[in-house]
Amino acid sequence: MVHGRDRELRVIGHFATDLDPTVLVVRGLSGIGKTATVLQALKQVGAGSSAVRVVRPCSPRPSAHDLDNSRRIDLAAWSVPDDPEHDFDFDAAGFLRAVSAWAGDGASGPRVLFVDDVGVLTPARARWLQRLADEAYGQDWRVIAAVHSIAVEPLSDDVEVLELGPLDRNSLRRVLDMELSAPVAADVVEHLRWWSAGNPRLALELAGSLSTAELRGDASWAGPDAVGSAARRAYRAMLAGLDPATMTALAAAPLGGASPARRDGRTTVRHPLLALLCREARGADGPADREHPAVDLDVAGLRAAAGILDGLHLDELPARAWAVVAATPDPRLAARAVGVSLMTGRAWMDHVDGPLVPDGVGPEWTDHLWWRDPAAVGAEARAAGGRVAATLLRLEGSGELPHPGALRADLRLLGPTPGQDWVGVDLRVRALLMLGDVVGARGLLADHSGATSERTVAEIVARDLAAARVASFDGRAVDVRAHLAHAAELRPSVDEWLPARGMRAAADAVVDGTVPASTMPAQAGSWSARVLGEYAADLGAAHLVVGQAEGAVALLTIALEHCAWPYRGRVQVRCDLVEAVLASTSPGKVGPRAQRLLEPPVAPEERTAPDVAAAHSRLGALLADDGTPSAAFEAALHAPQAPMSPWQRVRMLVAYGRYAVTRGGRATGNAMLDEARTLVRLAGMAGWLRGIDTFLAEADATGGADPEWEVLGGHEREMVRLAVHGATNSQIAQATFVSERTVVNRLRQAYATLGIRDRRDLVRLAETRPPAWLVSS
Repeated sequence: MVHGRDRELRVIGHFATDLDPTVLVVRGLSGIGKTATVLQALKQVGAGSSAVRVVRPCSPRPSAHDLDNSRRIDLAAWSVPDDPEHDFDFDAAGFLRAVSAWAGDGASGPRVLFVDDVGVLTPARARWLQRLADEAYGQDWRVIAAVHSIAVEPLSDDVEVLELGPLDRNSLRRVLDMELSAPVAADVVEHLRWWSAGNPRLALELAGSLSTAELRGDASWAGPDAVGSAARRAYRAMLAGLDPATMTALAAAPLGGASPARRDGRTTVRHPLLALLCREARGADGPADREHPAVDLDVAGLRAAAGILDGLHLDELPARAWAVVAATPDPRLAARAVGVSLMTGRAWMDHVDGPLVPDGVGPEWTDHLWWRDPAAVGAEARAAGGRVAATLLRLEGSGELPHPGALRADLRLLGPTPGQDWVGVDLRVRALLMLGDVVGARGLLADHSGATSERTVAEIVARDLAAARVASFDGRAVDVRAHLAHAAELRPSVDEWLPARGMRAAADAVVDGTVPASTMPAQAGSWSARVLGEYAADLGAAHLVVGQAEGAVALLTIALEHCAWPYRGRVQVRCDLVEAVLASTSPGKVGPRAQRLLEPPVAPEERTAPDVAAAHSRLGALLADDGTPSAAFEAALHAPQAPMSPWQRVRMLVAYGRYAVTRGGRATGNAMLDEARTLVRLAGMAGWLRGIDTFLAEADATGGADPEWEVLGGHEREMVRLAVHGATNSQIAQATFVSERTVVNRLRQAYATLGIRDRRDLVRLAETRPPAWLVSS
């Protein structure tokens, strides 16, 4: 079914249900979708059981079918004579009686006779169609005919012509997605649309000759080398009507696969496949293409390699991109290779401790990583750009950042420079985020939010990845999915890149509560240490959202071991790890492996943004040493000078609730978790509901209702601590400077609060589910 013809569908539907005695002629090239469009329109107006489709009316054996093509009758006695010199006797009444009898009297809906496959509407066929329409109107039938072209002018006033034009890009994409098993890249769809002139059958014929890599944009495709059978049928009549001069001009026209809007004033062709047919018809005697003079082979190789990287045709690259750079040691090519490798996360560099690029490239390659025209940039900024490139390349293999302050200063020097490349902007956005500077990252995105019409595929994808990273840092999961979907529309292989897979897994967990299906990355062994660490951090965050704390601990520990500076920032990833540990282990038991990862301090510069400051406050509350986290959490909830985002408040409420429930404060924890439930529904983060429910179910399964340890006041806690350690009431009274009767009353209140009967129950409860403040004593 051909989509995207809303206007044409409305016109055909209106005609089928109208009362005017006219004929509707639907005209368009072969393969443009005339039959599918008419059938769809008739079914939409309820003519499914009352409409009849006449097939091959101009052949010796025409036939009639229902719209589902499940029944058929032979109409050979009423075939269409095609003799323009003589009139003929046509029993239109007999034709209609035969069709009506076959259709049956019980059919409901408008009675429409759809005469398909008329081809060229010659004078003889026009007279035949007019007689049929005159008789049909008298018997309450409407007539629609599908023709390739019209050879008789003017037509009768009783004939309306609907020109079926080409499909737009979105409509053609839906057709391709429905018919093909592989996703099609957006720019490939545009190429197919230009070459097919929006004809769906021709586009499908062209797509059928492409490899999966070419359809996905992983390998380049500029256009066909030969015309297929569907195109020959579509343009047969048009080709036959061309005079020699026009055919020669079409054969000489340039036929690049570029969009019609970007032909730079050169001669253009409405139907490029028609021009290719002219070129084939001229054969070897046709004019040579003088648009592209001969170029040096090295220059041609450089252009080809640069085009591969700019277009992200990554299947055309060798296993190591450095082999391309080494073969053509050009600074611009080296910058493209480095930028694409850092953006995608592929480990294309053999030795991070060796030279940054192959011999012969020179140090100026880093200029082209950040700017389109480095000549317009000052020497100080260019020097800073070289240092940033070296730092990011070292980070790629080691996951470490020895001098974050120096990187922060160099990034500030790059900030206001003109003419920046979007691949470089994406790398800088990631660097700012890992330093905790989300404000700087947002500002960098805003400064480069202009049109992308002149950008390469790599730059457009880089812009979406940068925006997705900032949205992921901010907890805007819906925006993460939108940016990744836009990038994957242009290059479907983006979905297989480890950075995109991790961000999508975390976003799906927040929005839908989707559990990550697998931790096995595609193309295992091809990814850098930094990207593996960030991927594990994203998966760990996803597991934490859906309540799988133990899995989150393992993933987040691996994440910080591989990359201590992930794009989510050290504060947030460390906080996730602590929260996962405390939600999955007994109180006070943080494993030594995880504890070691939390020891390096976090500089104040890394937590200046309100959300990062909130996460740091949450981290401090989770690691409170005094065993009374309520005050620390309350301060974390209300202390930030600037208001935290809904995302961070949900994180705070869930962490507080889990902490309280795990340590016996079920009433306090439930209140926090209930507030979190309300907020996630309002903020479109319903995935957290799954994690909250999972946590509470596990808490109930491990011992029913938890004791309300956190409700006890300071004096009651001291008395409970002494009682658990065997002190008598008299000894407790002496130690706390109160009367023995007061001790008895307060212990009795504590028993009621904890849901137990006596001191024996208290000792048993303290042994099985102790609070942190009791364990620390």
